[in-house]
Amino acid sequence: MSFQLLTLMTCAAGMALVGLVYNAMSVHFMVAALIGVMLVSYASSRLSARALSWRREVADRVFEHEPLTVMAELSNRGRLPRFLITVVDTLPEHMRAEQKPEFVLPALWPGETVKLAYQAYAVKRGVYTVGPLKVSVSDPFGIFQRFAPFQATGEAIVFPRPVELTDLETSDAVSDPAQSGGERSQASESGMEFYGIRDYQPGDELRRIHWPATAHHNQLTVIEFERGASRSLTIILDVMKGTEFGAGVDTTLEVGVRVAASLVHWALEHHGYASLAFASSTGMHWLELERLDDEYEALEHLARVKADGSLPVSEVLNWVGPRIPTGGAACVITSAPDAKLAGSIRMFRDQQIRVAAALVDPISFDPRAARYVSASDLEIAGATTVTIRRGDDLQSILSGGLIVS
Repeated sequence: MSFQLLTLMTCAAGMALVGLVYNAMSVHFMVAALIGVMLVSYASSRLSARALSWRREVADRVFEHEPLTVMAELSNRGRLPRFLITVVDTLPEHMRAEQKPEFVLPALWPGETVKLAYQAYAVKRGVYTVGPLKVSVSDPFGIFQRFAPFQATGEAIVFPRPVELTDLETSDAVSDPAQSGGERSQASESGMEFYGIRDYQPGDELRRIHWPATAHHNQLTVIEFERGASRSLTIILDVMKGTEFGAGVDTTLEVGVRVAASLVHWALEHHGYASLAFASSTGMHWLELERLDDEYEALEHLARVKADGSLPVSEVLNWVGPRIPTGGAACVITSAPDAKLAGSIRMFRDQQIRVAAALVDPISFDPRAARYVSASDLEIAGATTVTIRRGDDLQSILSGGLIVS
């Protein structure tokens, strides 16, 4: 019961008592007027929410801790004004706003539309549903309030933020034959290797013209490239059910996802090619990323991924094996390497595929976690291995040669 309603009811009761004692018609009339005001206000508050319509917009693709704009558009489709409207938005877990997302509108006139916007951010990658809206509508006097939820929801996709691996180097085996005079060509930076020369065709880039051959044949000749197998990097992320340890934003899966995002970013930025594989509850996922723009496709998959798969990482590695060219490289990211993983790594080494393993230590996130295959077992099998513990600096651990054979 609002303070206004309590005041009106007290006044009406007191005036009614005075009217009965003195039999004053004017007092009875005032009592009737007060009761009429309360009835009209009650009816107005019950009807006001029906004329409101909503439209929601959310900046749907941002990185962790990056501000995103949340907007709700409110319209009055009725013929009468609506008064004292209070709007409160609902934020999901792990999403924050600088100020409470609450708005008060003194009045909304017929046909009027207002936009209510605020800034929020997510502290963890994922897919977030913003809403519903909680709306309080009132009569012109603020006597009665009615709370009505509106399913005006919006989805926001929050990407994991990659770590810049500026010092990560690959072995000499991936050097580009197209390089000459110590100068790296643009083709080598995009992950392509020298294949031959051919006649110029409309649409070919001028920087690929081979001037000595052009002068010799007296016609434009260009260098042709093909993607080098030695530049192929495949990232395998273990998302088997039961392999996530920790809580909230600090879990082994979150660290593994960030490692995967960082390696994808590094591979695309330096070589223009990468692959991402994982086995979720919906089946096996295999992404071939051939341009830097494809990074966002991988980030969206990594934003949605959960530890709900049914296959151990060794089986994922065996499934991926035939898709990796000889001379390529693979990096396994796991917090629960199974006993067969070492055998899968040996098979890769026999196929001249370099293997690295990023082991996210589960015990550092949860002391109750079980111990799995150790890093030394994988190193004996032929993998370059690093162990990542809770609170470690990923940039310093990953930089400096994780993919070096």
